[in-house]
Amino acid sequence: MKPIRSDWTDVVLVCRKCAKKLDGGFGPGEEQTLPKALRAAISRREGGKVMKKPRRKGARVAVIEVPCLDICPKNAVIVIPAGTPGSWRSVPRGADLDALVNDLAPAREGA
Repeated sequence: MKPIRSDWTDVVLVCRKCAKKLDGGFGPGEEQTLPKALRAAISRREGGKVMKKPRRKGARVAVIEVPCLDICPKNAVIVIPAGTPGSWRSVPRGADLDALVNDLAPAREGA
C-alpha cells in the first residue's frame, strides 16, 4: 500500500439524506443545508476558505457528505466526527454552528 498525505486534521461526516430532507434550516437566515453551513462556520473559525476537497494547505477540517446512515431523526441531521466514531450527533434545525464546530473538531494549538 502507498500512503497518501492529507492536509486535513479532522473529518466530519454528514448524512446527505438527512441534510437534503431538511432543505436548509442552518446558517444565517436558516437558508443553508448543514454541510454548507458547517463549511462556512469552519472557514470563519480558521480565517480562510475551507473547500469540500482541499487543493491547498491549511484546510484543516473536511466536511464530507455520506449516504444515508439509517437513523433518520425528525427535523435533524446525523453527524459523525471521524475522530470519535462512537459518538454520533443528531443536530436539530437552527443549531448553534460555532458551538457544533468546536464540539466536532476542536481548534488545534498553533492552528
